[in-house]
Amino acid sequence: MKLDFRTKLLLTIVVGVVVIEGSLVHNYYYLGMFLCFLPYIFALVDKRWSMLIKGVIGNSIAIVGNKYLLILPQNIWTMILNLYCGITMSVLPGFMMGYYTISTTTMSDLVYALKKIKLPDYIIIPISVMFRFFYSIKEDYQKINEAIYMHGLTAKNFFKNPVRILEYKFVPLLMITSQTADNVSISAMTRGMKVGCERSSISNTRLKFFDYVFLVFSLILIILFIRGKIC
Repeated sequence: MKLDFRTKLLLTIVVGVVVIEGSLVHNYYYLGMFLCFLPYIFALVDKRWSMLIKGVIGNSIAIVGNKYLLILPQNIWTMILNLYCGITMSVLPGFMMGYYTISTTTMSDLVYALKKIKLPDYIIIPISVMFRFFYSIKEDYQKINEAIYMHGLTAKNFFKNPVRILEYKFVPLLMITSQTADNVSISAMTRGMKVGCERSSISNTRLKFFDYVFLVFSLILIILFIRGKIC
């Protein structure tokens, strides 16, 4: 199930706002639980097993912990559990929905979708450059981890050589970051991304059946959210 970027972007905004605000989740408990698990349902459909397993385990612990918070003795551990449950069930769904949106969208689909909603070029170009920048940094970070792994600097040895691990990991990353920023800007110019310049696209993304289903679902969430604020 490949959703259009516009659908995923709207879901990210709506889920993030609704879940963090909390009133709709409080009034409609099962709907709130569905929204908490929505990013991981998409992960299941796209076979992103790591995201799915971590999300389900984390949310399950938060739901069980939230259920027993009132009967547990009030101490520092209960406070930590309360903080964990609040972050996992209120803040994390919006962030994970955003992560899913970014990680499943190609550069061509992103630019084409933003063009379709008539955003001006001076907004589209910085967004596309930033999108590509973080993707490049992620690839560079993975290569740095592979390199330090060859030197035996793994997570289990962190407390033996913490300074060395931080040096070998973050110093190259900081050096690569400035170079990557220049390369991404040059790449955008090479692709002909200029303000007011018409350019073709290889993307064929469009709104399909499931896009309209989730757009209607987002509209229902907005109506319920506004109704809860007014009534």
